[in-house]
Amino acid sequence: MVRPIHQTAISSEIVTPVLKVGYREGQRFDAGAVLIEFDCRRPQHDLAALAAVVKEATVQVESQQHLGRGGAGNRTDLGVAEARHAKAVAEHASMRQRLEGCRLIAPYAGVVTELAVAAHETPQPNRPLLTIASATRLEIELIVPSRLLASVKPGQDLTFAVDETGRVYRSRVARSGGAVDPSSQTVKLFAEFVDAPDEIMPGMSGTARFLTTGG
Repeated sequence: MVRPIHQTAISSEIVTPVLKVGYREGQRFDAGAVLIEFDCRRPQHDLAALAAVVKEATVQVESQQHLGRGGAGNRTDLGVAEARHAKAVAEHASMRQRLEGCRLIAPYAGVVTELAVAAHETPQPNRPLLTIASATRLEIELIVPSRLLASVKPGQDLTFAVDETGRVYRSRVARSGGAVDPSSQTVKLFAEFVDAPDEIMPGMSGTARFLTTGG
């Protein structure tokens, strides 16, 4: 079976409407593409308000420091002002970090395999919004008799006939699985396409034929 080397379910902590869905199921994208964009106008206003609170708290700290240098202040008032300033800075930083999630960016080039959200919908936090998979970095998972481990090694050439396309593709053994199934005496082998064409998709199945040195 063909499977992606990378597959990721993407969620978000932001509770705000979806502004735009960049890609639908089956559509491919490049690394760095915007997969989903949220309507973050309200959080942006909240960030501006928190910035004003930080500015006010900074003024209060500076005022208490000035009074202290003149002998008119006290440590308690300064401590309270510094605590309020630290709290304001932390809240501003937290909101700014949340705003970084207003756009979900593709970590690698791939394809959308599942989409669970639509534009203008307000999703629940941490619920998977979409699932993506690498489209060009694919591998073949094979189930073979464990006795083949003695003769089949990483780097060995093979062909893989894909049922869905009716074509045969050059491949190469990458590694073996970590354990033998004792009940069936089989083991997993993983192979990579030498050249993976765009027509190959995760989930396709087929038949492998291992090539000897003589072909």
